[in-house]
Amino acid sequence: MKVLVTGAAGHVATLTLPGLVDHHELRLADIKPLDRVPTHARFQAVNLLDASDADLHALFEGVEVVVHSAYIPSGEVDVYSATPPQIDRFEAEFANLRVAQRVYRTALEAGVRRVVMVSSNHAADWYEHAQVHLRQRDMVYPTDLPLADNFYGWSKASYELLGHPYACGTFGRSLEVVMLRIGSPYPIQAARYDVCAAPVPSSLPRPKGVAGFKRALGAWLSPRDCAALVRCAVEATHIVATNEVPWVVAYGISDNTRAFWSLESARRQLGYQPQDDSEVTYAADIQRLLMGAGPAAAGRLGVRQ
Repeated sequence: MKVLVTGAAGHVATLTLPGLVDHHELRLADIKPLDRVPTHARFQAVNLLDASDADLHALFEGVEVVVHSAYIPSGEVDVYSATPPQIDRFEAEFANLRVAQRVYRTALEAGVRRVVMVSSNHAADWYEHAQVHLRQRDMVYPTDLPLADNFYGWSKASYELLGHPYACGTFGRSLEVVMLRIGSPYPIQAARYDVCAAPVPSSLPRPKGVAGFKRALGAWLSPRDCAALVRCAVEATHIVATNEVPWVVAYGISDNTRAFWSLESARRQLGYQPQDDSEVTYAADIQRLLMGAGPAAAGRLGVRQ
């Protein structure tokens, strides 16, 4: 298939491309150049927020599936960065929502069949912050009402809800929409959770120490599983039953023993079968950080410290 990947120079797209490059004709777009354009792929520099309608239509022409991973950062480092405070991030996140609208509408008008939206676990992270870390619930499901407690998560939830009218066929035809609530697609830096480690300033509620390490183990998404997840989202043939709205929300993590986000829809509707488990990959760190931690190590999930 002809697949357009936006934000192609970003971290998630970089992990994604190995799963697509040998199987599909790729069109890559980003505001900044790629270090290396894969063989048989085509790259175009574009600002999705400011590009003309004509330029966007040219970019989307002939494309069957769009993987939208472009993102305008609202913090200096990442979503967890303490600078600027979350209260000052609305305008940047609203700009991301405007980009999502342009992607949906252009996809609809250009005849694209499916948009795979790189969403985030933060779309419903109120449950994690207010309930999971306090052991008031063990699992967050993709069917739970998307509730965030910060503007980054709010924008991701808004991407998801914005896609529903397009999937319903309200605007002339149904656009298939798949939202991937990506977990943590980064190596776990176990040293950050040592008792003597300096706390990392954050704009979001984050568990520290042993609890933070447990959270990291549950949220981890390996590079191999990230590539497989996006490929499944691109290639899945029957994402919903007949006559239902083709609008799917799926969490994106590995097959982690300590998972607290449900992979039910990812497995059932996308055919995702993750291969990695943080409990195995980080077994040595688990032995070092948890086995001698006393009562704090009890349980699959941690209590916020």
